[in-house]
Amino acid sequence: MGCPLLLRTGNVIRLTPSGRELFLALQQAFDLIQLTTDTISRRARQGEHLRVLVCRDFASSWLAGQVGKFLVANPGISVEITAENNGTFRLDEDFDFRIFYGMQGARAGGGLEETELCRWIDLLVCTQAFAESYLGEGHKPCDAPYLIDANYDVWEEWCALTGLDPGGPRRQQTLFNETTLCLSVAASGGGLTIGDSFLALPAIRAGELIVPYPLGLVSEQNYSLFKPRARPNSPASQKFETWLRGAIDAYQVAVRQALAEKGIRVVERAGASKQSAPIG
Repeated sequence: MGCPLLLRTGNVIRLTPSGRELFLALQQAFDLIQLTTDTISRRARQGEHLRVLVCRDFASSWLAGQVGKFLVANPGISVEITAENNGTFRLDEDFDFRIFYGMQGARAGGGLEETELCRWIDLLVCTQAFAESYLGEGHKPCDAPYLIDANYDVWEEWCALTGLDPGGPRRQQTLFNETTLCLSVAASGGGLTIGDSFLALPAIRAGELIVPYPLGLVSEQNYSLFKPRARPNSPASQKFETWLRGAIDAYQVAVRQALAEKGIRVVERAGASKQSAPIG
């Protein structure tokens, strides 16, 4: 190769900088070979089988109710969906896709490529009876009991960007570790919470929840699709990704229409464009 790869010092042999660089490159190459071999072997055993790791809220609130349409349209393909509750990417496992939310590009490591799937619309929601008791004339929003997702608390930003005056800091609040729990308690009349358009819209349409202030805010965070970098797409994975993006786009159109029919004004954010970023 025209350069030394090893350096001997007494009885000790060390890699030179060039040797270290070659070693790391070969290590990555063998890891990719192993991953590709495992994937090909799995597909040979199982046929056109896709494994998808999804954050729990998205899996339970939207994907589980939609994926059947893909399976009916593609009878030769099976899909295994694993719901992840702790935001863990499980990098030691082989998944064709991972779907998680967060700030674009914030996830690092694992040899994954990230592309934005969508953003959502955050809405204040509660029951009609709760609104009449706590949000009527003479009441300030800050006096109402709040249900807060400790992992996603955007209340102050939501008020600042939508222009809603809360009347002061929150005075009563109960913390949960999932938005779905906040929404469940809100639907029972237990408080005011922020629900997103994927999780809350079915309950709003059914009349279980109302939007007491006709305002919505496009999220700063987004759902992202993560794929193993440098792994060629299979015909099945290409079909699934095409279907997924199309289904989400159609749902977003339906969300906008439903909110417009209820007179809810959606506040947009600047720079909410799709982009691709390598991870690791």
